Amino acid sequence: MNVEYYAIHGRGELGLKFQLARLQDENGNSYKGQYDMARHFSSTEELKQYLADTVIKKPASEFTLSPMDI
Repeated sequence: MNVEYYAIHGRGELGLKFQLARLQDENGNSYKGQYDMARHFSSTEELKQYLADTVIKKPASEFTLSPMDI
C-alpha cells in the first residue's frame, strides 16, 4: 500500500521539524481526524512509525510513504 503525505516544514524550536497537513492512501482514504495535526516530526522515518502504530495500524514494512505531488 502506498500512503502519500503533505508536510508543512519549518516547525519546532529551530524550524527543523515538519507537521503533517494531509494524508491519503491509494484507495482515497484521507484518515481525517485519525492523526494529530499538531504533532511535529524530525524525519520521515519517525512519521512512518507514528502512522504504523497510531493511524494505519499496520507494520511499517507493509506500506510505503511518499510526499504528495501537489
